[in-house]
This record gives sequence, structure tokens and C-alpha cells, in this order.
Amino acid sequence: MLNLLVQQKFQNKMNRKKYLFAIIVLFAFLFSGCDYIFCKYKNLPDLGNGYKFETSDCKTLAIVNHNNTVMVMGVILNYTFDSTFIIAAQRPWEIPGVGGLDTLTYRERNKVFEESTFLQYWILNKKEKNINIGYDSIKKRAKYSNVYGPFTKDEYLEKREELGVPKELKLEQE
Repeated sequence: MLNLLVQQKFQNKMNRKKYLFAIIVLFAFLFSGCDYIFCKYKNLPDLGNGYKFETSDCKTLAIVNHNNTVMVMGVILNYTFDSTFIIAAQRPWEIPGVGGLDTLTYRERNKVFEESTFLQYWILNKKEKNINIGYDSIKKRAKYSNVYGPFTKDEYLEKREELGVPKELKLEQE
């Protein structure tokens, strides 16, 4: 009888440990990597010539080259490509004309970002050599010989014409 009570207590302790372990694993899963499960940036196309999309947090989407060097960073809202060009409409986290971004909380800044209609445009020529041509200290990004932008819509439309981007290759916002 005593042996049976000791066995039952031992069994109860083991069951509690199993439940505790299961709860810890569940919380670890929920608070660490569950973003990827609900990520809207799954199964993105290969952009060709070594260019592809990259996301590190399922909130931002960048275009990277074959060395995984970021060519266009931020949140790409629209894109299209062919064998020569990639064109993208993007919203940077540093929205021009919005003062006091540094003093906002993360939640407030996110709200400003989501409510913004600001877009800037990029053109990448995949046939040109991808050479680092310097660093833009104001915009805090490297500059590459085959990456054109960021542009306002009018500047973008002008540069499209200059570079010979086919008329069929259009973004939704054009």
C-alpha cells in the first residue's frame, strides 16, 4: 500500500513536469518564431540574375543581390520585373516631411507609417554590373551603379524613359 502511494506521488510529479515542459515549449514557440508562420512574404519569386527578396522579420521586404547585399531596403509595397529590370514602389521607415519620428514610441511610429501614402520608386538594371560606387551619408545607404532611386513619381517616370524600361513593365500605382 505504501509502495502504491509512493508510486502515485512520483507519477503525479512526472505529469506536472511534462505539463510544465509542454507549456514552456508552447510559450517559447509563440513568442519567438511564430511570425514566420503568419508571414505574408512566403513563396516570393526569384527576380533573376541573382536578385531575390529577403525578409528578416516578416514586416519588411528588401531586394538583395547574389551576395545578399541589400539593394533596396524598407517596405516594398509593389514590384514587377522582367529579364532586364526590377522596378519597385517602396515606403521607407524614415518618412520625409514627418517631424519628431525619433521621439515616437514604436507603436506610434508604426501608426504613422501605416497611415502614410508616401512612396518612392526604384529601378534596378540586372544587365548592368553591380558595383559599389560609394556611400550616401545623408540617406545612410550604399550606392550601386545599377540601382536608380529613390525617386518621386515624376522623377521615376522620367528615369524609366531614359533607361528604356519597356512600357508593358508597370507598377500598379502608375
